Amino acid sequence: MNNLLIDIGNSDIKAAASVSGTAEVKLLKRFSYSKNEFEKDLKKNFPDTTGRTFNQIGISVLSNDNKKFLKEYFKTKYKITPRFVSDEIELPIRINYSKGLGNDRICNAVAAYLIYGRKDMLVIDFGTATTYTLINGNILNGGLIAPGIKTSLSSLIYNTSLPQVRLNFTKKLINTDTLNNIKAGVLFQSLFTVERIITELRKKHKGLYVISTGGYSKLISAKTKFINKTDSHLVLKGINLILSQ
Repeated sequence: MNNLLIDIGNSDIKAAASVSGTAEVKLLKRFSYSKNEFEKDLKKNFPDTTGRTFNQIGISVLSNDNKKFLKEYFKTKYKITPRFVSDEIELPIRINYSKGLGNDRICNAVAAYLIYGRKDMLVIDFGTATTYTLINGNILNGGLIAPGIKTSLSSLIYNTSLPQVRLNFTKKLINTDTLNNIKAGVLFQSLFTVERIITELRKKHKGLYVISTGGYSKLISAKTKFINKTDSHLVLKGINLILSQ
């Protein structure tokens, strides 16, 4: 069976195709949206899937406000009622978390458990927020939420008179010009925070296996040995594996 997978984050949407039960996904498109123009942006930018046949549609969406529209839109478009990821559906993992857990974190945990299967794992998702999700065996055991890299930069620029920059790591930690001061400050702050959190968690969870995902995952992973694996499409893989339950 062929599945259509849709990951709707805080600012971006990813659409992908996959065969049911596999951990391989083909990204069809990634695009940004405005929260005030969500329906318009989705209709305008959703990829053309002419010639493709889907048996199931799985959606991970962070805002419950958009679920009614999404259900009606995709049911009309594909004649398939989509399935939404949540902690209320059948999952291959247990969840130790109170209300408010993001569905993307559920997908990350499911994919990590079923694909990598280590005893203790940490998934770090570098999105609008940087989330840390701890998985012990088949249990999602909470984590942390911090401002994302782009969010930190945007807040810094918005609240100061500093110039906008395009982020990339500087060769040195200490620099003598403002643009490189900003780049180094934002990125090294994130890098050192990641490394310290991993260090602290490994004191309790020996052999902790760390997986990074999300938009800035490759940038951070390239600068540290603390991360074991980078998997850019972990959420989409999780959606696909959940559809197979």
